Amino acid sequence: MNDIKNKVTLRSIPLFSELSIEQLRKLTSISEIKKISSHSIIFMEGDFYKGFYVQLKGSIKIYKTSVDGKEAVVHIIKPFNVFADIPLFEGNDYPVSAQTLEESIVLFVPKEGFINLIKTEPDISLKMLAGFAKRLKSLISQVEDLTTKEVKNRLAKYLIKEIQNNKTENLPEPYFKLAIPKSTLASYLGTITETLSRTFKKFQDQEVIRVQGKSIFVTNYLKLKKLAQNCE
Repeated sequence: MNDIKNKVTLRSIPLFSELSIEQLRKLTSISEIKKISSHSIIFMEGDFYKGFYVQLKGSIKIYKTSVDGKEAVVHIIKPFNVFADIPLFEGNDYPVSAQTLEESIVLFVPKEGFINLIKTEPDISLKMLAGFAKRLKSLISQVEDLTTKEVKNRLAKYLIKEIQNNKTENLPEPYFKLAIPKSTLASYLGTITETLSRTFKKFQDQEVIRVQGKSIFVTNYLKLKKLAQNCE
């Protein structure tokens, strides 16, 4: 993580987008690269807060568990996104749990090291405020989707986001590989697995998508975009 290429990649993350290469060097110098096997718990809700993470490879689910053991997926973290940053300045424990969905590589930024860094480099915290604002806007958008859109609209928006992440939107049939269980995706979209499966089938019957194993191909991208925008 000491080469310029990786620091430029970190600058693509909203939280770090305003930091200079030198400031990123100081940030990574106090951080640690961790390789985590599939389906491993990174931290549990209520655990002592040790720091935040940058996802570099793989996927991770952020979830809460109710008193009766029911799991609700709050977020699905993909590469070059930050997670567990919210409690950084609150002094509280982790408010959610995190588990890898596949083998993952993360950059761990320890709380104490980070706090000491911004005490000596206060400009870093000021520049990161813009990144926190972008994160908040994203979370508000997610809540709005859950409260105002139907499952088909939420699923369409998720599919488009994955297509864009996979950089295949300009192909005749944009596609991506679904790397997470349907049960996890259903929880993330605020529904149940059966409803999600029916929605997938409806999209296939309408020839919006076709499914081949774990790969999802979009056969009518224009219609999918209209669904994502809640136009149908």
